[in-house]
Amino acid sequence: MKIAFDLRRIGNPGIGRYMKCLSESIIVQAPEHEYLLILPPEGEHLIHAPNAQKLCTSLKYYSFREQFELPRILSRHKVDLLHSPHFLLPLVRPCPVVATIHDVIYMACPEDLPSRAGRLYYRIMMNACSLMATRIITDSEHSRNEIVRHLHSDPEKIEVIYPAVDPFFHSRANSAQIASVRSRFGIDRDYVLCVGIYKPRKNHAGLLSAFHKMLDSGCQAQLVVAGPMGEGEAVLRRLARELGIAEHVIFTGFVNDADLRALYSSARVYACPSVYEGFGFTVLEGMACGTPVVCSSATSLPEVVGKAALYFNPHNAEEMARQLVRAFSDDAVRTSLIAEGHRNLLRFNWKETARQTLAVYHQALQLPLPRAAYA
Repeated sequence: MKIAFDLRRIGNPGIGRYMKCLSESIIVQAPEHEYLLILPPEGEHLIHAPNAQKLCTSLKYYSFREQFELPRILSRHKVDLLHSPHFLLPLVRPCPVVATIHDVIYMACPEDLPSRAGRLYYRIMMNACSLMATRIITDSEHSRNEIVRHLHSDPEKIEVIYPAVDPFFHSRANSAQIASVRSRFGIDRDYVLCVGIYKPRKNHAGLLSAFHKMLDSGCQAQLVVAGPMGEGEAVLRRLARELGIAEHVIFTGFVNDADLRALYSSARVYACPSVYEGFGFTVLEGMACGTPVVCSSATSLPEVVGKAALYFNPHNAEEMARQLVRAFSDDAVRTSLIAEGHRNLLRFNWKETARQTLAVYHQALQLPLPRAAYA
């Protein structure tokens, strides 16, 4: 079998991590197949797959050209199966396609995509993917239900396969790395960490309100918000000033993986205030670095986090603040959350993700399942 992966977004800090870990795990687990990795121009060094053929291309996502060029690439390389780890796939397909639809966020949360034209294109391509993909993989039962509800997909062709944490985050940063990060970002006391891009559904504003109440309760803390905020940073800084907490809030902007691991490892609490997530990688990354998690009870998060967090209603700042204070101040609660986090992580590993994904490939090609699929 010759399998192609469309990895043109492998440089993206979110979906790129999924693309990298999944494709590397599949190639290691099933070396009997041939692999074609379709990568962006700078992508060759972003993935370790010495036995796979790498094709670097300037072909852009969401472009008119990709609809013609991708089928040509697949035909020219005699590909048997394409896996699109993002929802985009060519409308003309010379081979069966497995697509990963991580979520339907811009349908469930249209305010996250202000452009009407962008929302229309998204809806068209999501519906096309749902209709034309031979098989669909998604990250959670919640996302599976949302795909069926919003796209009217056939539930029988959707497989829930949990992803996992990048192995890089399974070891804590050392003291020198932590000290360097704290110094560079001006972190001088215990802190609550939140990681993610700025989108309304990420609920940074709700977290700022809860953090204000946390400080009022007597906690001596900083709030570190890591991730590219774009124009949202000015909005959040203004809110922090209005709440009188600006001097206690740090915005790091984009951070590389080494700095991110150090921030997780050093945080007193990891907070996830989102009102909508298809999976929630950051909560697992926090657990992997030994950080207690305080988490929204919305959408997929309880499914992913299990018993390993203190939960709150993301629309209730008082409740969020109470749970932050408990995880920040109560050593017994902290110890329990850290232990539960390590237990919860056992449910997620890339070897199992790869095994289940390979089984979906065989189903898409109507081939007998590999023996490993029954393990």
